[in-house]
Amino acid sequence: MEKVAKVALLIGVSEYEPELNPLPAAVKDIEALQRVLKDREMGGFDEVKVLPNPDRQQMESEIETLFSGRTKDDLVLLFFSGHGIKDDAGKLYFATRNTRKTTKGELIRSTAVPANFVHEILNNSRAKRQTIILDCCYSGAFDPALQTKDDGSIDLQTQLGAEGRVVLTSSSSTQYSFEQQASDLSIYTRYLVEGIETGAGDRNEDGFISVLELHEYATSKVRETAPTMTPKIIVLKDKGFEIILSKARVSDPQLRYRKAASRYANAGTIRPSARAVLNTVRQQLGLTPEEAAEIETEVLRPYRERLANLQNYREALIAEAEHEHPLSDDACQEMNMLQKLLALRDADILPIKQEVEAQFAQKSESYQQNLAQYKQYLQKQFNKNFL
Repeated sequence: MEKVAKVALLIGVSEYEPELNPLPAAVKDIEALQRVLKDREMGGFDEVKVLPNPDRQQMESEIETLFSGRTKDDLVLLFFSGHGIKDDAGKLYFATRNTRKTTKGELIRSTAVPANFVHEILNNSRAKRQTIILDCCYSGAFDPALQTKDDGSIDLQTQLGAEGRVVLTSSSSTQYSFEQQASDLSIYTRYLVEGIETGAGDRNEDGFISVLELHEYATSKVRETAPTMTPKIIVLKDKGFEIILSKARVSDPQLRYRKAASRYANAGTIRPSARAVLNTVRQQLGLTPEEAAEIETEVLRPYRERLANLQNYREALIAEAEHEHPLSDDACQEMNMLQKLLALRDADILPIKQEVEAQFAQKSESYQQNLAQYKQYLQKQFNKNFL
């Protein structure tokens, strides 16, 4: 009887040619994911190979090696963190450390790995349990000029989907994947790792973490921190959801408390009733108040970072309005850029814009009234003295 294997290839590209922005988190992503997948109490993978900053030939060779010679029951995982780029025909490519563009900003295809190459490798593999995780921005570097050219025509289901295969993506074709300001890891990968490491990804509490559970956990956390990102899961014929990626390590009291705290943290706060529950859980687990507080701070950090992003936007908008009101076209473009960098939705900033507009409109009205009164006073003085 053939031994069933669990193998993974983790590719992270942080270093690029000048045409593409560096992504420092990409190599750290694969190191963090390797740690949890290799751990016998968590992923329990037989082999987890990391491939930092490969060129095209290295990347293609390692992907082909990963999927060749497998049995039908093997679990094979391919992870990519870096830039994703599409060509003018809407075909997806994975950038390598030597990926280049022309002076017109067009992709030099021979320097990147095409998604259809990966698709062919997957189709030719005997392994029926295949998981692909893509933490990349499909329009390349964060550049507003590129975003305007992205019509959302990438069809990942057609290019990478297949029966028995599951594809997880950090964002849709028209979105960018953001690196989190206060974390070494990319946002989506950070929560994939967290879901495994803390056991919080075991949403049905059966002791195991499936692909679907892990994706749902990461997605819920991403939307708290960067609601403009909408991670996707792609399968055909409803197969692939049930693939088990990891055991849920919940014997550690601190991990168990973290899981409970994650359940009761809402909108950056813990309600009084939830506080009573957590106090009881803390006592049962034998944790000190200080240990519990430290765990809660970490759990609530994404909410608080989001509130800080909203406050940063508000302060910038007020400062800009004080400089000039109404805002010029250049100022509006810069505020739009800030909104994207802070990963804020239009719905998030609308109340702020309405508040600031009302505030400065009132100031403007008051100014006009004072100006009219002053003109009347000057006119009276002129009439009095000279007529």
